[in-house]
Amino acid sequence: MVIPTRDRRPLLARALRSVLAQQRVDVEVVVVDDGSGDDTGAYLTALADPRLVVISHGEGQGVAAARNAGVARATGPWVAFVDDDDVWAPTKLFSQLSALSAAPSAAWACTDAVLVNADLEVMGPQHGPSEPDVADALLARNVVPGGASGVVVATSLVREVGGFDPGLATLADWDLWIRLALASPLVCVPMPLVAYRVHAGAMAHDVSRAEAELRQVAAKYGDIRAARGVEVDEAFWLWYFGQLHLRAGRHASAARAHARLAWSYRQHRRWALAAVGLVWPGVQSLRDRRDRARVPKAWRADVEAWLGPMRSLDAVPTTGG
Repeated sequence: MVIPTRDRRPLLARALRSVLAQQRVDVEVVVVDDGSGDDTGAYLTALADPRLVVISHGEGQGVAAARNAGVARATGPWVAFVDDDDVWAPTKLFSQLSALSAAPSAAWACTDAVLVNADLEVMGPQHGPSEPDVADALLARNVVPGGASGVVVATSLVREVGGFDPGLATLADWDLWIRLALASPLVCVPMPLVAYRVHAGAMAHDVSRAEAELRQVAAKYGDIRAARGVEVDEAFWLWYFGQLHLRAGRHASAARAHARLAWSYRQHRRWALAAVGLVWPGVQSLRDRRDRARVPKAWRADVEAWLGPMRSLDAVPTTGG
C-alpha cells in the first residue's frame, strides 16, 4: 500500500497503526515522505518494521507524484492507497481481496466508508456503488467512498492507465477512478471499512483549487462524456463545494454556492440554506447531526469496534495479526 505524507507525523502514526494491523494478508507499506520538515523522517526510521519501505523526497512534489512514486516502488500484484489522516478497519484489505477473487473480471475494489471528525467521531455514512460498471457515474461525479483511502487496484492496471495526474491534487483520485472505470469493472464491499477524516487541515478544503480542478477534469474527459451521453453533475459539485465552504467558515461563499444550486436546479430548499448559512455559523453543525443520524444502526457497533480503540491509543503502530 502507498501512503503519501508531509508534515503530519501524528496523523501518519495512526494511519500506519491501522494498516500494519491488517489481518490475514501480507502487507508491504510504502510511505512517501514528500519533503516533510517535521520529525516524520526520524519517526519512520525508528519504527524499523521490515514491512515498511520509505521513499523520501527532499522537496515536496505534490500528492499525486508522491503516490506515483509509491506505485513505482510497489512489488505486489495489488496496490492500495491510504491518506495519512485516514484509518482502516483491520479486515479492510482481506475483504476487498476476497471480493476481487469472487469477481475475476474486476481489477479494482472499494468499500463503504464513514466520515469522521478530527477526534475520530463518526459524522456520517458513505455508500459505494452497487453496480460494477461505474464509468458513466464517475464521469459525472465521484461515487467512490473514502477518497483515495478506499481503493485497492491491480498494480498492473494502475500503471497501465498512467497513475495519478501530477497536475491535480484535490481531485486526483477522482480523475484516476474515471480511467480505472473505463478499463475495468469495480467491485464494492458493502461494509464501512474506511474512516475518512474531515478536518480543517484536509486538502479537500482548498475549495478554489478544487473548483479549478473540476474544470480541468471536466475538459479532460469532454470527448468521452460526449460520446457516452454523460454530463458533469454540476448540482452535486455545487452541493459539495457549498458544504466545504460552510465547514471552513466561509459563509458568504457557501451561500453563493447554494444560491446557484437553487437557481439553476430548482432545488428551492437551497434558498433557505443559503440564507441561513449566511447569518448562522452553526448551520453546519446542524447538518452534521443530521448526517450522523443517517449512519445505519447495523454499522455503529461494527465501526466502533475498530475505530473506538484508535481514539485512546498513543498512535504508535504495532505489529499486525
